[in-house]
Amino acid sequence: MKREDSDTKNKIIDVTIDLIKEKKDVSKITIRRIAKEAGVATSMINYHFQTKVNLINKAVESYISNIITNAGEQYQDRDFTPEKKVRMRLKQAAKFLAKNPGIARVSILNDLNRGDESDNSSQLLHSIFAQLKEVYGSEKDELDLKILAEQQLATVQHIFLRAEIFKKVTGMDFYDDQERDDLMDKVLDNILVKKE
Repeated sequence: MKREDSDTKNKIIDVTIDLIKEKKDVSKITIRRIAKEAGVATSMINYHFQTKVNLINKAVESYISNIITNAGEQYQDRDFTPEKKVRMRLKQAAKFLAKNPGIARVSILNDLNRGDESDNSSQLLHSIFAQLKEVYGSEKDELDLKILAEQQLATVQHIFLRAEIFKKVTGMDFYDDQERDDLMDKVLDNILVKKE
């Protein structure tokens, strides 16, 4: 791909991410609006992405992948216990979901619908597994840790996707910072159970 084509494609992706953040509902974003904001013809969007769905999915995948790659770097050189790091990272991830519901919803639903081993959820599972391995050491085998990672990810994604229903059932508001942090602690209290 020529550099100019690559620059155009990246500009379209960046504009799409900004619009998703702004609108929070991808159904309200049009190809014409994306083209106008990116300063390109709609035909360029069709050329690079074929459909709006492909563009939205590519933009969200790219954005979330970058977030996942950089997540946790702020805790690398700190003297936190492994459990404290897990709690801080989960709260940070849940806060991201709450602050970016449009992007997060697209990413999660896309992974659930067409999941593969390199999607955003798989990247998160790899990260969660590594964090849990640090917490448990040799106390749990690899399969147990993978199941715990799946449980953590599925629980948080489920609560996020059904936040309004979850609030009605439990009284806990995923979009309230303190309640969300308390909720993430409860999730981890059930996952980080060590043998006495």
